[in-house]
Amino acid sequence: MKLLKGKTLMFLFLILLAGVTVMLIFTGLYELGTLPETKGKAAGTEMVKEEDSVRKDVEITISAAGDCTLGRNTGSAYAASFDAVYDEKGADYFLENVKAVFEKDDMTIVNFEGTLTDSSAEQDKLFTFKGRDEYLDILTGSGVDFLSFANNHVHDFGDEGYQDSMDLFEEKGVPYASEDDVGTFKVKGITLGMISVHGDVEAEESDYIKSGIAKLKDMGVDIIIASIHTGIERDYYPSSKQINLAHTAVDEGADLVLEHHPHVIQGVEFYKGVYIDYSLGNFCFGGNKNPSDKDTVILQKTFKIKNGKLERDDQLKLIPCSISSTAAYNDYKPVILSGSDKKRVLDRLNRYSTAYSISFDEDGNAEVKENGNSVDGTAAEAEKKSR
Repeated sequence: MKLLKGKTLMFLFLILLAGVTVMLIFTGLYELGTLPETKGKAAGTEMVKEEDSVRKDVEITISAAGDCTLGRNTGSAYAASFDAVYDEKGADYFLENVKAVFEKDDMTIVNFEGTLTDSSAEQDKLFTFKGRDEYLDILTGSGVDFLSFANNHVHDFGDEGYQDSMDLFEEKGVPYASEDDVGTFKVKGITLGMISVHGDVEAEESDYIKSGIAKLKDMGVDIIIASIHTGIERDYYPSSKQINLAHTAVDEGADLVLEHHPHVIQGVEFYKGVYIDYSLGNFCFGGNKNPSDKDTVILQKTFKIKNGKLERDDQLKLIPCSISSTAAYNDYKPVILSGSDKKRVLDRLNRYSTAYSISFDEDGNAEVKENGNSVDGTAAEAEKKSR
């Protein structure tokens, strides 16, 4: 009996010793950083895409696409709607044609136009956009990293729907920017900061731009991107308000300006060494079952950091796309264009950008004919009136 008891104690001691040894090994590996980590870390509107490492010379490629409305107008029928397609095809269907582009870059930005909420506080509007919480997986599963969330549809279901959406973004670790809330994203040791603004009064939007960029400067970000939701729907040339706000953003310190709201593509300006895309158009857009103009683009800009500081250059690429893989109707599945369709979209962009002495070659690369274009927007207004 004593021998059996002794063996039992010895067995228990060996188990305890083995457990302690495994724990010590695990702790050592963790401290050495040899254990695998998740791709991104999020906290509120801040995201770290990969391990924070100090690099003096680095290139950061961002992709930006336009309006993503995941859901439908609540006044429209279920048949052939975004909801119906989701129920039939699932989350991976919608962005599978562009996923490779989004996953290859360092940061992908889209404008989230609508809400993800269960709220019934529908506002008295012609169009109110609402989707299910699970629709966020469409973006996160396809390489989208950051959301611009300030537009005329974020309050379609009141403050409740607006807050529900932001709560979901934070719960899922998806960084965003919305009015007073600026957002940051860290990749390759570089911090990108973003503002996202929308409003009916130009002076108020201008104040949001100034205060938001000032916040980002105080935070010490390396690159500042301004996302502005403004313009006239279905107009192919920027309004004076669009131009004024974009110029304000650059004057305050933005390194790239992205605009949207017209639901169609517009031209590009190179202002004081900074690109402004006046309208990215729609992208994965559940708000219309068959828009007449389905052309859109993916904008790509590669920022170069040398000796720890951003170097300005005139590199920019636009990838012509369609919001639908079929021309007959909107199947909510953006596709990259080729051949004659690609050329047609680039021809349009060249025409819309003529006032700014910007052209795009057959691969979509920007060519700045004159360094420093119209400062007050008069060239664009003259081009607009001459149509």
